[in-house]
Amino acid sequence: MKPKEKYEERIQRVKDAIALKEPDRVPITPFADVFFAALQEGMTHKDVMYKGRKVGKASLKVFSRYDWDLYPYILSAGMGGIFDLVGNRTMKWAGAADPEFRLGDNQPFQIIEKEWMAAEEYEYLIGDLTGYLTRNIVPRHNATLGAFQSFPPATLLATNFSGMGAIMFFMNKDVKKMIKTLKKSLLKMIGTFLGTRKYNNAMKKKGNPIAGRGITAVAPFDMVSAYLRGMRGIMLDMYRNPEELKKVCDLLAKAQLDSLDALSGMPGASDDNTVSLSFVPLNRGADGFMNNDQFAEFYWPGLTKTMEGIIAKGITPMPFFEGRYNDRLEFLEEFAKKHKGKLVYWFHDTDIIKVKEMMGDYVCIRGNVPASLLIGGPPKAVDEYVKKCIEGCMEGGGYLVDGGVSGIPNEARHENVQAMTDAVHKYGVYRK
Repeated sequence: MKPKEKYEERIQRVKDAIALKEPDRVPITPFADVFFAALQEGMTHKDVMYKGRKVGKASLKVFSRYDWDLYPYILSAGMGGIFDLVGNRTMKWAGAADPEFRLGDNQPFQIIEKEWMAAEEYEYLIGDLTGYLTRNIVPRHNATLGAFQSFPPATLLATNFSGMGAIMFFMNKDVKKMIKTLKKSLLKMIGTFLGTRKYNNAMKKKGNPIAGRGITAVAPFDMVSAYLRGMRGIMLDMYRNPEELKKVCDLLAKAQLDSLDALSGMPGASDDNTVSLSFVPLNRGADGFMNNDQFAEFYWPGLTKTMEGIIAKGITPMPFFEGRYNDRLEFLEEFAKKHKGKLVYWFHDTDIIKVKEMMGDYVCIRGNVPASLLIGGPPKAVDEYVKKCIEGCMEGGGYLVDGGVSGIPNEARHENVQAMTDAVHKYGVYRK
């Protein structure tokens, strides 16, 4: 089969499954964690953070081994130099220039979660969302971007002197210095973009479609928790500042949707020749974080507003339900019924066969081969698990095979990934 024909066949197979039709075979559509391909090629975690083009070459070589229907896009490669320049304070990573944030060459990055915003600042955030985030959170997250503290207030930008306010901001010596840093950051990004584009183009020539990066969205509650208040802070806010929290989640949902069009020009952006999936990782919505009443009040409204906005843009939301969502299945089922054939639900530690029984007529299900099997195997156990999932989920279409955590984990062994792939081709055929 020619590459173009193979490409079109694979894309159609995935689209049919998402639309709840039976294709000729269950599609296999692995996402891959940040470091998997690079580690397979002997690179270090530090290499991944600083050598974006090399990661692109490694990804091309490693992923081309497998007969998949949708291939991963490259995620976060080569960002170390950019983080160094802006003085990123939200994570630690291999090879960081600042010793305080430096990890060993063979360690994956670690997110630093803290209370970046005090509870008393909700009123300022609600009163001027963009202004507050620009003047307060950006400098707190990034040490060398402190000049944003002098960003003009909305009252100045909305008057006849708005141009003067903008000019004065850019004439500030600290702002000029910061702009030079941002220019350097842009140059650092070019290598990463070129590596990504070369990988995308080379894979397409082979007939291997890349999952379209429609957008990566975030549940508003998670945005507040991870980037503003921290987990401890937001859990207290549900009791002490409930109305402010709900208002901010609503504002962030709208702001996020308004900003999505700006990402359309990014490398790997979705187009008519691929599958437009919006990855929506969910961090705080699992069963153990809150009860169903709290989930319904604080978490679910912002998430559903975000997903409905994504659907309206012609992109398929793909929420990743990390952890267990056994207590939330009725919420998920109700939303799936309203948006039949327009969603992909990706599960980590939830019984997907039970999910298939409940809502398989309304939503495409993705997952959930355990990371422990893909790392530790043996291949026979991987084969048996995939067979069980296929037998329980394939009827009527609407099932995509993938790993349960980040798709293929960083430490996965090639023979186990190959076993997952072979099992799909062995057991997932609908018709000969």
